[in-house]
Order: sequence, then C-alpha cells, then structure tokens
Amino acid sequence: MEDLSSGKVCTWVFANGLGTISAGMNTGERDGLSHLYALNAQGSGLTTFKPSEPIDGYPSVVFANGGERSYVCNLAVGVRNDLMYTIVATPGTSNPNRSDPCGMATKLATFAIQHLKAAQ
Repeated sequence: MEDLSSGKVCTWVFANGLGTISAGMNTGERDGLSHLYALNAQGSGLTTFKPSEPIDGYPSVVFANGGERSYVCNLAVGVRNDLMYTIVATPGTSNPNRSDPCGMATKLATFAIQHLKAAQ
C-alpha cells in the first residue's frame, strides 16, 4: 500500500507482463468528483475528461492530466460529495484487456463499490 498525498492507494502488479492496477480513496481532494468537473469547466488541469456510465449507481469520469496512452485508464468514481475512488489501470502487453483498460478499471470499480456497500 502506498501513502500518497491523495490518500492510501493499493497497487497490484501482475506477473508475466500483465500490467498493474492502482486504486484507492482520494482523501486529499475534499470536493470529490466535483473537483474534476470544475477543472474541466475552467479548462485547466485536465487533458482528458469523459463522463462515464455510473458504476453501481455512482457517477464516474475518465480523466487524465497529460501523458495519455491508449493502454492506460484513469477512472474516478464519486462515492460521496466529498470523496472519490480513483483507479489507474495499465494492462501490460500480455494482458487480454490491453485494448480496453477502462473496461478493466470499471470491473475493479464495480467490485470495490459493491464491497464498500456491503461493509456499511
């Protein structure tokens, strides 16, 4: 588990060139998903901003602030007004999800949200 300024993040590194996934609650941004919407509206800080289908009823956005690559997906899910769950999926060259990193991120987000709901 890494401790970043945005909060604690778990990183899974898959063997045999299958890539990595990092995910965790972004506790450093107190405006939650609204922060990404504000950055987009201001035209600053984001080079990719795509609202996505809700994840188990929660709003989500695919975003980046530079360095986009077709095999990387940054996904944020608004779990509360002041909190978002972020995922960075980077399927490796041997991963069958290489062409759909956001599908991979969405699967993990769905699992995480369902797990969080069950823990309440």
